[in-house]
Amino acid sequence: MQPPLAECIICHKSKLYGIHVCGQLICLDCERAIVHSNVEDEAYAHYVEGMKRIWLSALSL
Repeated sequence: MQPPLAECIICHKSKLYGIHVCGQLICLDCERAIVHSNVEDEAYAHYVEGMKRIWLSALSL
C-alpha cells in the first residue's frame, strides 16, 4: 500500500515521499535543493519563505 499523496510546502507538487515538518511535507527534491543551496543562490529566498510557511502553520494550530 502506497502512502497518500501530499502537497510539498515548497514546490506545491503532489508527492508520495519526503520529510514532514510540523505536519507539512517537504519533498525529496526540495529537501535536496535546500540542503545544497547557498545563501547567495537566487532560490534561497524561496526556500526561506517555504520554511516560514511551515512555522506559521504550526503556530496556528
